[in-house]
Amino acid sequence: MGGTILAVRVDSMGEGDREPHSVGHSVADLTEAAAIQAEVAHDRLALEWGHIVVTRLLRVWKQLETHEAVAYEDKVAAQVRIVDEATSSLWHLHKALVRTSRKLKAHQQQLKHLKAPVSAA
Repeated sequence: MGGTILAVRVDSMGEGDREPHSVGHSVADLTEAAAIQAEVAHDRLALEWGHIVVTRLLRVWKQLETHEAVAYEDKVAAQVRIVDEATSSLWHLHKALVRTSRKLKAHQQQLKHLKAPVSAA
């Protein structure tokens, strides 16, 4: 039993084609998939952090709207600070999500390629 396994793929006619698939290649695929999922899990935490940022923004914004003792100019200055902080934080989140989206789409294409039926020669 050398380092080869057989991957069976079924074409649209229901007939199977056998294609050698090295164990090393399978391990590399699994390792890549695990790395992608670890990054996605990290981005889920980043999304939760983004939720906290937006929740804080809304809470402070509502407080400013209802607080009568604050001068209008001070309210506007506070709103500018809050929006600037949120924009900066969410921009970093946006960049991370775009990067992960690209990786997931590429990985999805790889998975589709692996599932595609192999044509008989």
